Amino acid sequence: MSTPTVPQLLREAHRLRRHLRELKSEVDLGPRVMKIQEQKLATAKQTHADAHAAVQKLKLKIRDDEGTLKQVNVQLAKFEKQLNDAASPKEFEGKKSEIRQAQEKIAALEEAILMGMEDLEQKTAHLPTDDKTWADAQAEFEQYKVDAKERLERLQADQKASLAELAKVDAGFPPAVKPQYDRLIKAYGPDGIAALSGKVCGQCRVGISDQARSDITAGKFVCCSTCGRALYMEASVPRERAGDE
Repeated sequence: MSTPTVPQLLREAHRLRRHLRELKSEVDLGPRVMKIQEQKLATAKQTHADAHAAVQKLKLKIRDDEGTLKQVNVQLAKFEKQLNDAASPKEFEGKKSEIRQAQEKIAALEEAILMGMEDLEQKTAHLPTDDKTWADAQAEFEQYKVDAKERLERLQADQKASLAELAKVDAGFPPAVKPQYDRLIKAYGPDGIAALSGKVCGQCRVGISDQARSDITAGKFVCCSTCGRALYMEASVPRERAGDE
């Protein structure tokens, strides 16, 4: 197997370094996505709790209204008895007013109780759906945790393999160019290397000279005169054709 040229090493190093950058972004994204899923679960939990709390609150209100209704009925009976015992027209009219107010309150309470019972029936009937939605949300979150763990393990395994592969590629650079390559990587990361499309640098989009392109084709280490990035041909060019250009 022939020894790869410097541009070929640059091409592979560029691919691996960009891939590792993407992997790191995906790994770093994991905790943020997990936080979103946790917030989603917390919202589902609160919605479920609110649904049950609403039913309990409605039950208490109906019970309170029924208790108040009972008290007002007792008062009404008392007012009606007092009406019969009224000693003067003024007292008679006063009791009639109290009776009318009690009757209006009874009517309002009876309507509120009826509406409350209808609302309670609807909310109670919907509780099984609320329970299922909450159970589904929990199951979905648990599955997400399993999937996220497996995905992280795959990403980390890919990182490990890619780093080992990159170490081999980096070790293949000749001592004469390795220091400059290292400086570019330290300064720009994966962007310290750029693909050459035709005669245009993929980083700064400025054209290079014919001589520089010929040197790259011949397997030499060439940097863009404008942005300083190490260059390689975007498409592989067979070395036997280098002398034809």
